[in-house]
Amino acid sequence: MENINLEYTDIFDDNKVKKLSFSKHLITKEFKEESLFALLVDGESMQPVINDRAVIVADISQKELVKDAIYIVYHENKMWVKKYNINSNTFISINPDFSHLVYKKENTHIVGRVLLTFTNL
Repeated sequence: MENINLEYTDIFDDNKVKKLSFSKHLITKEFKEESLFALLVDGESMQPVINDRAVIVADISQKELVKDAIYIVYHENKMWVKKYNINSNTFISINPDFSHLVYKKENTHIVGRVLLTFTNL
């Protein structure tokens, strides 16, 4: 079995660099292995799909927008994990408690598409 090994910084554990290893077969969409990175989520705006403190794997080569896909976007000096809404051309939160977090496509920079989520690491 071929594994992918990535590192991420755990901001909840004194910024320790941690390792994530998983089978490449867990990713069901096309991807470029050299463009993958892992990121620890801080927040509940994407629950229940992506939980607070989950580790996500994204592909920075995937910037083409796909209906209802989840992306990491850069907006006002912060990175956000948001779902793309093709109808309004915006990035939105899934959790209704954070419905105020809406970002217009033209006001964001797309970092990459989220391909995988790990919880309880």
